[in-house]
Amino acid sequence: MQMEKSKIKKFKKNGCFFKTAWIVFICLTSVLFSKFIMMGINDMLAVGKSSDTLQIEILEDSSIDEVAQILKDKNIITERWFFKLYAFATKSPKIFSAGIYELEGNMDYQSIINHIKNRDNIRDIVEVTITEGMNILECAALMEKNEICDKDEFLKYCSSGRFDEKYNFIKEIESHSPRTYRLEGYLFPDTYKFYRGEDPVNVINKLLSNFQKRIYQQTSIEGRSSEASICQLAEDQGLSIDQLINLASLIQAEAASKEDMHKVSSVISNRLDTVKTGGKNRFGEFSMNLLRIDATIYYPYKTEASIPADIRKGFSSSYNTYKIQGLPPGPICNPGFDAILAALFPAQTDFYYYCHSKTGESFFARTNEVHISNLKKAGLT
Repeated sequence: MQMEKSKIKKFKKNGCFFKTAWIVFICLTSVLFSKFIMMGINDMLAVGKSSDTLQIEILEDSSIDEVAQILKDKNIITERWFFKLYAFATKSPKIFSAGIYELEGNMDYQSIINHIKNRDNIRDIVEVTITEGMNILECAALMEKNEICDKDEFLKYCSSGRFDEKYNFIKEIESHSPRTYRLEGYLFPDTYKFYRGEDPVNVINKLLSNFQKRIYQQTSIEGRSSEASICQLAEDQGLSIDQLINLASLIQAEAASKEDMHKVSSVISNRLDTVKTGGKNRFGEFSMNLLRIDATIYYPYKTEASIPADIRKGFSSSYNTYKIQGLPPGPICNPGFDAILAALFPAQTDFYYYCHSKTGESFFARTNEVHISNLKKAGLT
């Protein structure tokens, strides 16, 4: 009898334990399920999400599962399973049309589905190349020619302070600088993909982001044992980013080749050094603090013929280095990486003059007498 009572007592204890465990399990499950539902609802309604514009690419015959994964990878949604459940409950399409779509990060689930099931929202992509030495006017014309954005709108934003807070290298430019276009020099030469009819702010942001990446990332540089960033190298030499890009733009516009750039850089550097001696060089010649760079004469235009007819007569550029001492108010074009490196590492010469023949042959000189002789050799006089 005693044994029977012991078994009954043990059974009751076990029953109590399992009952407690079951209640705990139910409670935990309820809490987790409630958390899943709350997170899902917040995700569905895009609570607290950024309004940034994002691009996704949907491949041919993508299923809702694949679309959900694409959206999660782009951080447009965070709850992939909840999105699939919502799509099933609302009888959304099982297959979506292939294409590039532009979404806002704060779209709710229904807005996302409505957007990507409408073929009219597929964006047309166009590829363009900004070549080394293009100036802002040429970049604006390129954007309009390829139906990316209106050139006047593009130029308006390139003259504004719209991007100052996002990019420190732009913010550092003097707000009352007499430059013609605030962003000249910072539209990094490269090949880009844009939408037709894109917002010019998005276009410029992509160009500036590429510049920022190229300037601030660590990279291998020929002749150096370790990687370095352009920003750090400029700082080591006491140059601001704006001074560096200004120098690089002059080198880009004037040099005949990559190999030529470091010598052209040395001429500009040598002339700038004479500012502290009143423009006198080591050979006793004066006015060396005038850079006398032909590419600055008509800026923001490249030639006299490209100046609009209604302002051509009497046109005078504030960038003309035949008239102003030292560097112009700002860059005159958008330089490539090689020109930037040449600005950082000029050749060690005592040249103060250079010229190029029509075939691109380079001539460098220490004195004006030799320079005049070189002009004849180059067929320029």
